[in-house]
Amino acid sequence: MYMAIGSRITVAIGVIAICLAAISPADTWAAEPVKQAKKVKQPARTHASAPAPKATGQKFASAETVGKAESCFGEAPTLDWLTPDEGKAGDRVTITGTNFGEAACLRGVSFGPGHPAQFQQTNNSITTIVPSSGKKGLVLLTVTTASGENSKPFLVK
Repeated sequence: MYMAIGSRITVAIGVIAICLAAISPADTWAAEPVKQAKKVKQPARTHASAPAPKATGQKFASAETVGKAESCFGEAPTLDWLTPDEGKAGDRVTITGTNFGEAACLRGVSFGPGHPAQFQQTNNSITTIVPSSGKKGLVLLTVTTASGENSKPFLVK
């Protein structure tokens, strides 16, 4: 009679151990040693009497001049239309829209993922050339700025 109870307990403990092993990731059982960063000896710092180099950036003296600084963040670009909306490699395409921002804020134009194109920006439009490395068929012509991106379908012939 005691033999049957003992074997039931052994089986129950074995089932619990198997269940715990199945649901626990393997990397929790053994920890990797922590890599320690090597310390680099820094040379002794000396105080030189030479004047510090002048900064070459724009300095903001007041709240009025800070507001006039170029900002690349705002609303995502809006693409109103593409002229033409289809073309072959080497064709010029004009993208008309809003919120393109300053020229320095425009991050890129692409004809599908991984197919960037050269571009030139004016006030409300971007002129680009269909890249020769792109795939043929219907792709998304995407304009990316610091504030976001927007796309329109374009047929590459």
